[in-house]
Amino acid sequence: MNDHLHNNPDLPQAWAPWFSHEYITYFAVRALDGLASLPPVAVKPRPPFGDKVWPVGPKHIDIYKESYQERRHLDPVWSFDYKKRNGDFALEPPSEKTIEPWKVLVIYSTEPDLDLDHDLAVHKNQKITGGSHGWRHMEFRLLTSTFGAAPQSFRVHKDFAALAFENGNDYWGWRYLSRCCHYLADLGNPFHVRVLPAFFLMKNIFSGQTLFKTASAVHQSYEVYVERRFREGFGPFGEALLQGAREGQKAPGSVQRLLPAYMKKAGKTHNAIFYFFLEQYGRDLLDVFSRVNPNGPSETAAQTNKCSADAARVIFRDGSLPALGFLDGITVGILEDVGRMLGMLFRSFADAKVR
Repeated sequence: MNDHLHNNPDLPQAWAPWFSHEYITYFAVRALDGLASLPPVAVKPRPPFGDKVWPVGPKHIDIYKESYQERRHLDPVWSFDYKKRNGDFALEPPSEKTIEPWKVLVIYSTEPDLDLDHDLAVHKNQKITGGSHGWRHMEFRLLTSTFGAAPQSFRVHKDFAALAFENGNDYWGWRYLSRCCHYLADLGNPFHVRVLPAFFLMKNIFSGQTLFKTASAVHQSYEVYVERRFREGFGPFGEALLQGAREGQKAPGSVQRLLPAYMKKAGKTHNAIFYFFLEQYGRDLLDVFSRVNPNGPSETAAQTNKCSADAARVIFRDGSLPALGFLDGITVGILEDVGRMLGMLFRSFADAKVR
């Protein structure tokens, strides 16, 4: 495989533009030779056991990118809508199509950020996380309570992957594993395991709007920054993921056992990043997200995503670029940890297929 996802001729441009989870997964799978060389599997329909125990969003549709027609050429830097790609894709499993497992892992790793987890009633407290999507992609403590269920999302999809493999549907085994790796990567993101610094929370404890909008703005801004770095081909990010995944495929223990320590370590980087964005960009950045409404008709993730282009203009304006070195250093460490966990996860499935 080539060094850069966006230049790899084995990945059709119809599947582009690429987003952070695809870059993260791509570098992680590159580190495991056995996984990268597994033979193609037949594309099959989704096995029926999933919806019975894990409801999906009412707007979710399983699309099949194995059958595609290139329709457009979107700007790879300024594309922020995960649904908008250069191609149109099949709504039914294409017959007689096969695909390499590593490609399945990469191209479906953004699937949980589409409609899969949106518009559901999963918990009475999901408003705190901005809706059902946030609930399934985050887990953090706020005062004396815990909010979110991302570790459960990880475990459920890991189990679905194992069940699919056991029942002879390798295609959906890898595709469920792709969803699983999304949640695992989210749990290494400081803004998915911690929402606000304690001092900032107590200072603004009587202003729920301020807390919600600031947390949402900084969270999305960090996502925008990471994605832009990947799209620029920023070498240290890919190298960190490769190094971490190589260590992970040889590391003892299990992902499940290491999950609490992984989340805790990610949370320790939160405050430094949070205050960096407030101090570096201040009101200019917060104004970008002023239209985010916690009581709006759409989930917070969908609202903040619409602010991404304006946030990128603030974060990457010329006068601010030298300061990004601070974020780069912290994020390299975060991505190495994410790569390590993904390496362990992929190894546990790939080893069974290599034998």
